[in-house]
Amino acid sequence: MRRVDRASVAEPAILQKPFKDGRTEFDRAAAHYAGGSAGSYEFARYSDASVKQALETLFHGKCAYCESAYSNVHPVDVEHYRPKSAVEGVRNHRGYWWLGMQWDNLLPSCIDCNRRRDQKVPVPTEATAEPFFMPGAMDPSQSLLAGKATLFPLARESFRATEIDRNIDSEERLLLDPTRDDPRLHLRFYVDRSRLVGLVYPAGETAILPNPQVNLSDLALAAARAGVSAMGAVSIQVYGLNRLGLVQARTRHLRDLEFLYKLSVELAELSAEFGEAIAMRKARLAKLPAARAKTAGKDIETDEKVCKRLEEFATEIRSKLKELMDPKAPYSELSGAWLRALLRDA
Repeated sequence: MRRVDRASVAEPAILQKPFKDGRTEFDRAAAHYAGGSAGSYEFARYSDASVKQALETLFHGKCAYCESAYSNVHPVDVEHYRPKSAVEGVRNHRGYWWLGMQWDNLLPSCIDCNRRRDQKVPVPTEATAEPFFMPGAMDPSQSLLAGKATLFPLARESFRATEIDRNIDSEERLLLDPTRDDPRLHLRFYVDRSRLVGLVYPAGETAILPNPQVNLSDLALAAARAGVSAMGAVSIQVYGLNRLGLVQARTRHLRDLEFLYKLSVELAELSAEFGEAIAMRKARLAKLPAARAKTAGKDIETDEKVCKRLEEFATEIRSKLKELMDPKAPYSELSGAWLRALLRDA
């Protein structure tokens, strides 16, 4: 998850555009709930093509939560950060309906981060401060119900806004929104370059992930006791940020970064060694007979072309590494964590 400045993309005009009767979608929703109509109001404007395009531009075609590129796999879910029609686990809550068409409540999500279903998720066999990728520290056979759907947990339920006139800023949110929060304060990739595994942890001094909890308030308390971010721990579980397929994709990404880096270094070193050898051979040309010097000179020209190609390959690979670490690229926060580990190990 990466911090995103929502103000960098203008709000789509359709969200506040009046219908033919002169009323906005907010007006219609307010009348629906004020009139005591049964059921939830059916919002429509948030799924308009212009809204999807604005969100795609804002997040560079990536899921707001896991940074996976969704465009080549499946259509985007336009996700309501605060649920628009109901809140799971909160009886008689009609959802934050007054935010159903608000630009600052909309995020692009991949299906797996948004829809509730069982996911294979590595979980610790017992509470441990060891990194997950230590031998015996995880059991990938277990599954967990993950996906945000209509969840919106709070640290204290008594602070929940139930009507439009209640101040939502007083809510003690437990889910990250990359347009409101800095994910780096709550999520962290602990990259070990000798054992590359794409797991994310709640931010803290050590790599600890509390056991999953049905009651998310209990999970937040467990995270606080463990000295890690409660918001990070709850977000990891709810969004399924350590679901097996995602961990595998991030692990492949890490290993690609490591491979490309090592290959670029080896090519650069080989080019440098080759260049030194060519320079020494050039220095000896003057001492050779004319015929031998001519033949040797042609060989040197061929080797110089090879040396130049090695340099070009190394440059191309470094350019590819920069692309993978660009904020617009998938898993850019993971790439940044890998880069910091590289610099730390240098």
